[in-house]
Amino acid sequence: MITEPLFLGTLTPYAIVLACCAAGGLWLSSLLNKGILTHLIDGGTIIALVSVLGGRISFVLLNIAYYQDHLLEIPQLWLGGLSWPGALLGAVLSVLLVHWIWKESLGELADSYLPLLGLLAVGAWLAGWGAGIGYGPGTDAWFGIPVRDIFGTVEKRWPLPVLGAVLSGAWTAGAILYPLRRHHPAGTRGLLGAAGLLAINALVSFFRVDPAPELLGLRLESWLSLLFLAAFWGGYYLLIKDKIDHEEAGT
Repeated sequence: MITEPLFLGTLTPYAIVLACCAAGGLWLSSLLNKGILTHLIDGGTIIALVSVLGGRISFVLLNIAYYQDHLLEIPQLWLGGLSWPGALLGAVLSVLLVHWIWKESLGELADSYLPLLGLLAVGAWLAGWGAGIGYGPGTDAWFGIPVRDIFGTVEKRWPLPVLGAVLSGAWTAGAILYPLRRHHPAGTRGLLGAAGLLAINALVSFFRVDPAPELLGLRLESWLSLLFLAAFWGGYYLLIKDKIDHEEAGT
């Protein structure tokens, strides 16, 4: 399963990139928090750990045939092997857990941890580039970049990992910096930011050619991206509707 070179005996570039992006995202969340959340670092650490755990569990389940014969590799997270649907589900559950422990506003939690989510998305694309994940069709055009597939073969391909990383970073920055109007409640940035990242993932997934489970002719992750996207847009609609209902009730 692991074909990447190792650093310091055990660490893969995949693990190093994701760890650096998680640390950078947590630092940026702390920098932009401005005292809104009392336990931001503690909560962010919980979110990061539960997300990694969820990503690992879903990856193991998707590759259960391999791990049945390599049980000792299951807890070895530093070797790489995470699945984003499980990581995202873990992030949502851990936000609810942090809300339950410290009674922080769910909306403010979503907004404050958007930088962490965005940088993790960027890191996942870049780490996948080096790990032979998420590559597109081969091409001889000028925009082709060298990409190593799961068999270790390097050839020029569509720059899907770079495109995914750039779009994810740009969307996250836009969602953080865009001046929202007063009627937008807490949680708007977080929900719209997450929805945009899912839309980018769904769009790019349509062009991927690396092996993956399919359902009705589409990659399973494409369906999951669209499903999560609908859920986040639904959450945004309910958030705005609740805000409007409260304002009308107060008039």
